[in-house]
Amino acid sequence: MKRKIYITIIMCLGIFLNAQKGKVGVNTANPTETLDVNGKTYTNSLYLRNPGEPTMTGGSFLATSQNALQLYDPALESSGLFNYLKLTLTGVPGTGITDYDTKIDATNFLVILHNYSFKLNDGNTSVMLDYGDNGVNDNKQGSPDVVAFKSNGTWHIRARFTDSRMIATNTSTPSRTYNNFTVDLYLMAYRRLIEKQNINDINDDLGGNDGSTKTINKPSGF
Repeated sequence: MKRKIYITIIMCLGIFLNAQKGKVGVNTANPTETLDVNGKTYTNSLYLRNPGEPTMTGGSFLATSQNALQLYDPALESSGLFNYLKLTLTGVPGTGITDYDTKIDATNFLVILHNYSFKLNDGNTSVMLDYGDNGVNDNKQGSPDVVAFKSNGTWHIRARFTDSRMIATNTSTPSRTYNNFTVDLYLMAYRRLIEKQNINDINDDLGGNDGSTKTINKPSGF
């Protein structure tokens, strides 16, 4: 019992002495921050001032939608931290999908489109690209334009090919089909809890090289 009392007294003295230097240490004689706790902590509430802003010395980024750490409770949430979705759209025209609203909230989720496939509605994968509308292979390959983007507060999908159309490869009856395709989209929806917001886009010129010797500055927030 006496030993516990001595330890408590020593800790209190350490806190008092360190506090005079502008830094408080718990279970440490040499605190490196304003409050340095060497051990487990317990609190009912934690307030974050200016979340998402780095310190003057380049400290850690910590951001939430509120000035607090958000508690994730699986029993109360209808979705998880990491959600995998397969979105299948049928009856897609040959021009593809320009703007499909997934209705997924862009404020609370980050959506990543990590894979996709184009096929006929009957499951046939005999699909090719046609530069024009003449039903003839013009030997011109369109560039894929398949992305998830934010619009009016929700995540939207664009899945098409620039300067070309999707067509069925059969040349006999029935004729080539331009409006009966299936697009499978594989999405990951991450729930926003703690993350840096509004990181700028990155653009870099490789100058015709393969990029193996290219060095760029570290992206902001990483």
